[in-house]
Amino acid sequence: MTQREHKHPLLIVAIVAVLVFAVRFSLFILPHTTRVDPHINLSEDRTRKITESQHQQQIAAFVAVTEGEVFRTEERIREASALATATSLFSASESLNKRLPATVADVVIGTRNAGLLPPGLQLLGNDGSVTSPHSKLTVRYRPEPLGIEVVSMGKVPLDGPALLVRVDGTNKDGATLYAASSLEQTILPNAFAREAEIFALGFAPEPIRASMPPNP
Repeated sequence: MTQREHKHPLLIVAIVAVLVFAVRFSLFILPHTTRVDPHINLSEDRTRKITESQHQQQIAAFVAVTEGEVFRTEERIREASALATATSLFSASESLNKRLPATVADVVIGTRNAGLLPPGLQLLGNDGSVTSPHSKLTVRYRPEPLGIEVVSMGKVPLDGPALLVRVDGTNKDGATLYAASSLEQTILPNAFAREAEIFALGFAPEPIRASMPPNP
């Protein structure tokens, strides 16, 4: 057998060895690659869950702010101020036309019939009681000198403290707002009480917020 003939078997053996090594190497690699894919998927799932959790926390924080005591109190202040403004405008207009309302029922019903009742408010009866989603309001009326008070009580503690809005014809500053200093303060001042009496009951003056527009 020549030297070239001896080389052929050796070459074949070498090729077979390389193929066997390649097959074994691929089998060794395959299990690892199959384990890498779930690892990547788990990482993506974890990232998505973290993002969703952060989004939910942001929504919860927004709801807490918009549905919290401060927000509801601000809303109730606007309601009470708008109701006091509407009823006082109606009463003043009737007075100028020599039709001064005799009772608070005449005032609240007349205000509603004139389309001046602020949106979101509903009359409960003829005693000056009005309701809204977060408050119970009571209109107080004084024909001479002309004056209007609106007392607003929250329906639940989250709705905020008691409020009193006064529109007094004798007050050059127009409307005045008083807010109870605590949620536990439920004793209300008498109608058109002196300011000293209001302060003694734990109420303090607050700036008036913008009124809600009347119904068109």
